[in-house]
Amino acid sequence: MFVYSNDGHSFHAVDDDYQAAPGEKLFADYATLDQLAETFPGYAPPVDRPKVPKSLVMQRLIDRNKMDQAYAMLSSQPKFFARWFAPDHPAVYCDDADATAFVTALNLDPAIILASEAEPA
Repeated sequence: MFVYSNDGHSFHAVDDDYQAAPGEKLFADYATLDQLAETFPGYAPPVDRPKVPKSLVMQRLIDRNKMDQAYAMLSSQPKFFARWFAPDHPAVYCDDADATAFVTALNLDPAIILASEAEPA
């Protein structure tokens, strides 16, 4: 059994004899998005945000002779350097605010540099 709360965004497994607290709903199995929307009027399913591989972004910067400038900018801000080169996060959201600001500071178009698919012709 699973108990869902927080308008359907939080859940955990519970014993069969668990009594739901106010605001909680019990399901015999994992709830589908439709079940959550029906059970919790405030439920909004997570938005699928496209990502772009960081290696593709870096190649696009190299192609535009901006990698030296980009590396200098990242090196001067350890927090952003660590975030950008984190090996367990090989992609970035195409609409990421920090990535968009970074690309804009390089005088490049984020819609092109952070595009999730092959570059437009």
